[in-house]
Amino acid sequence: MAAETPTERAVSTYRDDWNRVTVDSPGYGRVNPETLSSRTDGEFFFRYIDIGSVTRGEIDWETVESMTFRDSPSRARRVVRRGDTLLCTVRPLLEAHTSLQRESEDPVICSTGFAVVRAEENVSSAYLRHLPFCEPIKRQLLAWQCGTNYPAVNERDIRNLVVPVPSIEEQAAIARVLDVVDTAIERVRNTARESANLGSALIQDYFYSALGVTAYADRPTKELPPGWLLKPMERLIEGEPKNGVSPSANTQPPGVPTFSIAAVRDGRVDLANPDNLKYADIREDVAEKYLVRTGDILIVRGNANPDLVGKAGRITDFPPGCIYPDIAKRVVLRDDEEPYLLPEFAVAAWNHSIVHNQILRRAKTSNGTLKINNRDVKQIVVPVPPLPEQERFVEMITAVEAKIDAAKAVKSAYEELKKSLMHDLLTGTKRIDPTLFPQLLKG
Repeated sequence: MAAETPTERAVSTYRDDWNRVTVDSPGYGRVNPETLSSRTDGEFFFRYIDIGSVTRGEIDWETVESMTFRDSPSRARRVVRRGDTLLCTVRPLLEAHTSLQRESEDPVICSTGFAVVRAEENVSSAYLRHLPFCEPIKRQLLAWQCGTNYPAVNERDIRNLVVPVPSIEEQAAIARVLDVVDTAIERVRNTARESANLGSALIQDYFYSALGVTAYADRPTKELPPGWLLKPMERLIEGEPKNGVSPSANTQPPGVPTFSIAAVRDGRVDLANPDNLKYADIREDVAEKYLVRTGDILIVRGNANPDLVGKAGRITDFPPGCIYPDIAKRVVLRDDEEPYLLPEFAVAAWNHSIVHNQILRRAKTSNGTLKINNRDVKQIVVPVPPLPEQERFVEMITAVEAKIDAAKAVKSAYEELKKSLMHDLLTGTKRIDPTLFPQLLKG
């Protein structure tokens, strides 16, 4: 008989000779085994993991706050111990799941937006932590989520989540294979992070050595090097900055390609990532006025996050016929007379704090959103070195960006490999040779 329910359809991909159990089963796992009561001592001190601190398996410990129970939010209630898996029940498709793999000097508590799953004797915690990212698990969560603006899965459904359970030896071997890939991903992630930090340090040193230690380019603390100028943007651009257009749009074709403001990051406009693209319902003659071009510089004109408002990105690759959204301004640099800026230099300088701090001085709040207008953009003062200096600067940051891009490409390849391995190994579609188990378990 054909599988009828979403759960039955999801788990039908598991091997028939593996156990299939609900995640909250004696001997296999417990859901939310420990919870802080309202009578907890107000001075109880702990580290608090909320959903915003987690991204697809990774905990950003720099954002994990330490607090007392008295000062904690009401959702800080789930006790987390080493080896526990945290399954995010809010917007589960974002996959903000993770696990606690290290000891902490202070107790760890997580948000009630997570379900804490603790492995028992028949399940390896190392194996369990990979399961939330397995396709059959994701399909069950998708079927159960309720709500439109705040989709979530309730605790009862989590307790009924059906997971595959091979032998404890095979679990360990599967976990070891996936952990090896995770280690490789972490290494290239660190390489990208270190390269980005190096680039930031080089840029910081470059501008401060020219302007002195200052928060604002329009307030240098030392005499400028020979040939350096400080100019308002209106002297460096053609005409007026131009806002884009934001007609009604969908996440899938048909329509004219456009993008969300999430595409503007780290001095670029990333239109290779399909998650950033939208498809607008707009007449062709109107769209022509907002077509993007290679080398365009777009400035975020409004955002609730001060770190993002006013940030610039340069367009390199884009889908044919792509238009830019209303939340961005396009500026066109002059190239007909001196002084002028190279686009790559202009974006790096614009995004540096000595320019961005000027933007924040001018940004105005509207319904919780910080915004800048054309006058603000034109009045921002930018350092303008001699052209040979700009060229050397661009050469330097291009080399750093190339290293970052290479690391990201390797990381993406490893992530695709892991996705394939997870499907094959966690459903038993492919098996690991049992003779390899001892070597895998040794690490």
